[in-house]
Amino acid sequence: MTKIAEYMGEQVPTTPDNSPIKPNDRRVIGKIIKLSKAGWGFISSKEIEFTRIFFHWTSLRQTTLKFPELRTGMRVEFTPVEVADKGWRAIKIEVVEKKD
Repeated sequence: MTKIAEYMGEQVPTTPDNSPIKPNDRRVIGKIIKLSKAGWGFISSKEIEFTRIFFHWTSLRQTTLKFPELRTGMRVEFTPVEVADKGWRAIKIEVVEKKD
């Protein structure tokens, strides 16, 4: 299980020594492709090809929709973070286009 730390007011994954993985300022557009009732999901993005990008409900910005309001197909903007031995994670997620 990935541990979470707070970095500049945001929840971010941690390294094995429990220090926060500091995200870069890069913002990426993607689409929600899977949602779990347990509070996590996956996003796909053309900017990070051939991978599913994991996210947890705690990575949603307070100014966007709440997790129960999310639907597959919604377009989101997020900051990608690569976690060693885990793959990509999305943080600072905002819904930019709701699915009709």
